[in-house]
Amino acid sequence: MENKDKVIVHIGFDDIDTPHGGCTTHYASLLLVKWIRERDLELIDYPNLIRLNPGVPWKTRGNGSVVLRFMVREEDEAISYFEDAVSYLDEYLREYGGSWRLYSHPSIAMYIGEPDSVLQWFSRKALYDLIPLDLLHRILSKIGGNVRYWISGKGRGLIGCLAGIGYRMTNTDYTYELLVYRSHEYLDRERMVDEKSVLEMDKKYGGETILNYDYEENRPLITPHGPDPVLLGIRGEKPEVLFKAFKVLEIYEPTPLAVIYRTNQHTDAHLKEIRDLSEVYIYRSIRVRVVVSSKPRRIMGGHVIFRVSDGYREVDVAAYQPTGGFRSIVEKLDVGDEVEVMGVVRPHSSRHGKTINLEKLHVISVKPKYVLENPFCPRCGARMKSMGRGKGFKCPKCGFKSRDLVKIKKFVKRDLEPGWYEPPPRAFKHLMKPLKRFGREKKSFPRVYRPRNFILFNNVFIE
Repeated sequence: MENKDKVIVHIGFDDIDTPHGGCTTHYASLLLVKWIRERDLELIDYPNLIRLNPGVPWKTRGNGSVVLRFMVREEDEAISYFEDAVSYLDEYLREYGGSWRLYSHPSIAMYIGEPDSVLQWFSRKALYDLIPLDLLHRILSKIGGNVRYWISGKGRGLIGCLAGIGYRMTNTDYTYELLVYRSHEYLDRERMVDEKSVLEMDKKYGGETILNYDYEENRPLITPHGPDPVLLGIRGEKPEVLFKAFKVLEIYEPTPLAVIYRTNQHTDAHLKEIRDLSEVYIYRSIRVRVVVSSKPRRIMGGHVIFRVSDGYREVDVAAYQPTGGFRSIVEKLDVGDEVEVMGVVRPHSSRHGKTINLEKLHVISVKPKYVLENPFCPRCGARMKSMGRGKGFKCPKCGFKSRDLVKIKKFVKRDLEPGWYEPPPRAFKHLMKPLKRFGREKKSFPRVYRPRNFILFNNVFIE
């Protein structure tokens, strides 16, 4: 229950991960445990993991920001939390960040009160579009008194912090992810999660979890491959099922920390629905209804390319080699088919124009296909033969001739039905919504909610 005498605080973090170590969620999880154990932290939500536009060219790994939302008695208490977060970030980067200044621009932002309409607009735009620094500064000038921040470098990380803060997910779709972290001494070792147990987990809880295993290539999808501290991540529709699924796994290394995040992963939140191809801007994530204007072709590297049109403009669409059998579906498209294409817009180069990197395909309608066949002889019923262009037909059986008969149009069943098509699990990015989630979208979440039993610290739940 919300206390009217208290102040709502949102502290966002971004760009703490580097190619050589560190992780924004890991830092935020450790900080969260620290605050729960040392301070009377009154959370109003699960920790939020907000994935932003995957098309941003300078993003690190998953382009995600983290937000902790809680209540305090007064603004001075909020400031003390913010200062503690900055101090702890310095400690964390010394231990995990390596040469972080070469790769990232860590940022922390604090916003007091409910995000206003300006910040909410900025957050939605950051989900699908490229945010220039001058827009960031204009937003800061408008929200001014409600925000305090610490940045490194030019402050690109601040974009993620503010975008995460403004995206509350109280009236949008969301999922959950249980992130399990490694001990420091195991960071440079192979992740020791038994593959057979991942299969067992998927068979038992696959209906309530998301993308655990790729059966086409027979490999787990819950374990990352980089040097970051994440051992594994299990995604699902409800928080209570995630720890149940986790208990099925056979893990042969310590798991000192596991935290459930509420997130916009696998919701397609990044896809901006546009009216026509005039709004296809580079690095943007879009969905648009168009007509196929060229037959798909497979090029060097195994990629499949085709063109689409809105009646005035055309753009290339690509299904890349890692999408496996999905490319075979794409190759069945034909000129005139009406489709909805979704994905990130790749900039043009010397070898190609702007290209939509296809994430999912919605075939709305397929153009009827037919072949022309010679007519049947009206006298004996045999198939007639052409006597040459404009000369009519002759029956090879009875000799009947005619200039009046014409070829018969025979419709051929297309090997492609209207419907939704998606790539294999290994080709999914964080925000892409699997077809299995269609119809399971959530529409609301309490503005103030106190999560329980969502942190395992040294194998014990803490609150």
